[in-house]
Amino acid sequence: MFVIRFALLSSFFYALNVSMIPLIYTFEVSVFLFLFIRFGTTFCTSLFITKSFYSYRKIKHQRLGFWILILSLLFGIQSWLYVEAVKYMSVGLASVVLFTYPLLTYLIVSITKKRPLDLTTILMFFIAIAGIAAISQSDEGFYTMVIGIFLALLSAISYSLILILTPKMSSLQNWEIVKLTTLIPALGFLYLFINETGFYWPQREALLLCLISGVFFATGMMFYHISIKKYGSIRTANIGYTEPLLVLIFGFIAYLDSITIIQGIGVIMVAVASITIEKRQLEQNQITSV
Repeated sequence: MFVIRFALLSSFFYALNVSMIPLIYTFEVSVFLFLFIRFGTTFCTSLFITKSFYSYRKIKHQRLGFWILILSLLFGIQSWLYVEAVKYMSVGLASVVLFTYPLLTYLIVSITKKRPLDLTTILMFFIAIAGIAAISQSDEGFYTMVIGIFLALLSAISYSLILILTPKMSSLQNWEIVKLTTLIPALGFLYLFINETGFYWPQREALLLCLISGVFFATGMMFYHISIKKYGSIRTANIGYTEPLLVLIFGFIAYLDSITIIQGIGVIMVAVASITIEKRQLEQNQITSV
């Protein structure tokens, strides 16, 4: 029962975070400022939880500097791509496309390790492609939607690479990894914001919305790590698939975002493909670790 609560709370707060992006855009807030506040809030949260800078002294000793830099860049790029995708498509559909990352992760690992793809994986891959093609059918303009889907897919690929490379830092605790990989993006986006606007801050309401969104993101991450620590990745990941559904619901309530029947079918196809591959991968990992 508690795993459901923690995992659902994680999905709920993550969904609230991304659902606020279109609202923040209405204030013409710099994307770089929004992302600076997101990463800065998460870094401060991780610093509070770990209660020290101790992990920074491990970097040189364990030769983690290279992987920290790579993961930090990937975290920043992944977030920027997703936020940009929302400019071209609804936040709900962007979230659905992002959640193709389990399939992409499985494909990347299989290709790099020269593992043969079984029939189920190949079938799920084509189902996901067909689902994304269905999602692209929009009255807002085909090319506009394609740009949004392309950016969301690049974001999903970036997230897949993050998942693949994170084990390189397995000697660190989860929140230590969060702390080490959010500081560089926070400082980087602050620099880009200053370079873009000359340190021009938007109105107070916009800053407050950015801060609230950042708090939602950090809170979602906190519940996510609690759930994984207490109940494992498989059960947490299974419930985590409620996030795109919640984003679709929040998008409809807040912005009257609607989807066509064809897009709805596409959402289901992508969800089925991603959930199937995620379960297979997690179960294989569990068998390997036994």
